[in-house]
Amino acid sequence: MKQKGEHKFFKWVRLLKQQQEKKLIHSLEHAPPIEVAGFLEKQPLEVIIRIFSNLPIPQQGEVFALFHDWNLQTCVYRHIPKSIFAKIFSCMPSDLRVDFYQRLDNLDHAHLLPYLSKKVREDVIMLNAFLPNTAGGIMNTDFATILTSMTVEKAISKIREDSPSKKMLYYIYVVDDNMKLVGFISLKNLVMSSPKEKIIDIINTNFVYAVVDEDKESVAKKIEAYDLVALPILNAGGQVVGIVSYDDAIDIIIAEQVEDMDKFMGITSEEDAPDYLKVSSLQHLKKRVKWIVIVFMASIISQSFAHAKSAFFMPYNLVFYIGMITDTGGNVGSQAASVVLQALNRGQITLSDWMRILFKEIRIAMMLASILFVLSYIKIFLIASIGVEDNKNYQVMLVIGLSIVLQVICSALVGASLPLAAKYFKGDPAVAANPAINTTVELLGIIIYYLVIYWLLNPSNA
Repeated sequence: MKQKGEHKFFKWVRLLKQQQEKKLIHSLEHAPPIEVAGFLEKQPLEVIIRIFSNLPIPQQGEVFALFHDWNLQTCVYRHIPKSIFAKIFSCMPSDLRVDFYQRLDNLDHAHLLPYLSKKVREDVIMLNAFLPNTAGGIMNTDFATILTSMTVEKAISKIREDSPSKKMLYYIYVVDDNMKLVGFISLKNLVMSSPKEKIIDIINTNFVYAVVDEDKESVAKKIEAYDLVALPILNAGGQVVGIVSYDDAIDIIIAEQVEDMDKFMGITSEEDAPDYLKVSSLQHLKKRVKWIVIVFMASIISQSFAHAKSAFFMPYNLVFYIGMITDTGGNVGSQAASVVLQALNRGQITLSDWMRILFKEIRIAMMLASILFVLSYIKIFLIASIGVEDNKNYQVMLVIGLSIVLQVICSALVGASLPLAAKYFKGDPAVAANPAINTTVELLGIIIYYLVIYWLLNPSNA
């Protein structure tokens, strides 16, 4: 599929260079809007305006909505008369139409609104009234409704009037005379029913919905949990005011996971953040410095302990194994936290599963620790130059192996517990950041190592 798209792109570039714009425009008219938008974004502005203006108005609306660069959208908007742009604007998906409208200033609103149809104007004003992080802020009006009192024949005529897009024709929402949602029917069932049959007799009244002020992440989880194509959004009166599609839910879930991973890696993120290369080095520093400084200060504490007890670790070259033990703990803790965080985001686990999660992580950690115990034992036996009596060789092997076992188990518990604890205290589980886990288990590893050495070897200079 990618090779096919690349082939089209080079074909269009060749036609452009040959100044055969009529053939190019004809080819673009039959191409997917996402490919057309991608092609135009790589052309000079004058070429974009010229080719874009020659595409059919409905296609212009779809292509314009798919431009990723806000500055490009603004330039195209400025070069097109408002009376013509109003038609393009009306052909954009309603949610993306509102996103663009919100970016315009009040003067642009005043210039554009008089050219819009009554329905589009009402949709824009209504959707613009909701907060962007709510169901109302992300919903679109690309849906059809029919009345319970209608026959199948009249219902199909009503759907033609509403004219929803093809991909949103799967569900038809059924409302009463007060426009309250009472159920839904699939287009297939509607078409297969007798023309004279009453809608009230064939609808499905068991439906899932969201309200306009519901958090958008909650909406996305409902769509994912119930495997829906779209979810109806109701106002306080139970009336359908919009829908959120499966595509919108995917975008929300991906954005949430990226945000959580940024926090988990200790990188503070902002919504609508600019591209990586467009952000100055100073801005990148401000986003990253907080966790780095915290981790650095915590590392000083753990290293201070190691330095204070340096004489304790010197016999039998025990100091050389501190890094191996602490690094292993950091990796294990980060893995456990990442898995638990991912399961929380997907709704696979809840706080009531706390003990089951910890017991599961203990079992996994014990199996992992057994493997690492054997590997560390072999490593020390084969290549370590300890230079002491044989019985001490075996004691040192046991110290290293046991320290790693305890470190792996404790690190897994710490990594799994931090996201759950954050969730319990009504915080964001992603704040259990990866650097924080690494630093915590590093200090824990040094303390475990110290206690095991003291217990098994009890150096005379401790």
